[in-house]
Amino acid sequence: MRCNNCGWENPDTNTRCEKCNAPLSGGASNQPAYAPQPAAPVLNKTVSEAVVFPETGAPAANVCPSCGYPMRAGVDVCPNCGHGVTAREAQAFQAPQPQAQVHQQPRAAQGTVNPWVQVAPQAKCTLTPVKQDTEAEAPAPQLFKGDSHELNRSNLDAENMTITSKVQAVLSCEDGQWFIEDKSSQHTTFILANKRTALQDGDVILMGNRQFIFKAE
Repeated sequence: MRCNNCGWENPDTNTRCEKCNAPLSGGASNQPAYAPQPAAPVLNKTVSEAVVFPETGAPAANVCPSCGYPMRAGVDVCPNCGHGVTAREAQAFQAPQPQAQVHQQPRAAQGTVNPWVQVAPQAKCTLTPVKQDTEAEAPAPQLFKGDSHELNRSNLDAENMTITSKVQAVLSCEDGQWFIEDKSSQHTTFILANKRTALQDGDVILMGNRQFIFKAE
């Protein structure tokens, strides 16, 4: 019987090699009976379930509005500070606010800027659509950067056929004051007068479903 350890030819009656004293059992006893398994990692602190069990597909954790501790959607009490989540905070966990879509006014190419001249901050404004009863969630706000923008269906509400695809209105900013001017063929741009608003001759006022033309006497 040939030794699997050193290759020495031994009599068949031998149970160990005459040369190296290794067991002669088909080579099986030359290997350890088992292979040592690596020790499982020990968790020594509180961690997020989504980190320990990523395969579960758990939703991303929200944070406690009081201490910032990660919390799962549907949890009523923060496990870290004991803050009781209000109904409004719980709703915010379930329905995160949509991110605003940004519309940047193209800037004309210019030469080298004097580094000692302070650049005026860029004008910004936001138009936030009001959620309708037929909508499952509120549309995303529209953020406009720059002094002048032509408003139309594509940058206001892409699915709203009551807004023209051409130019509904022009939104502009002069000396920090924003203005809007109707440009639609159907004249369907109006402002809700929820505070005292200056009127000029020719302004159209929509009250209920009837329009009125203003003129000072």
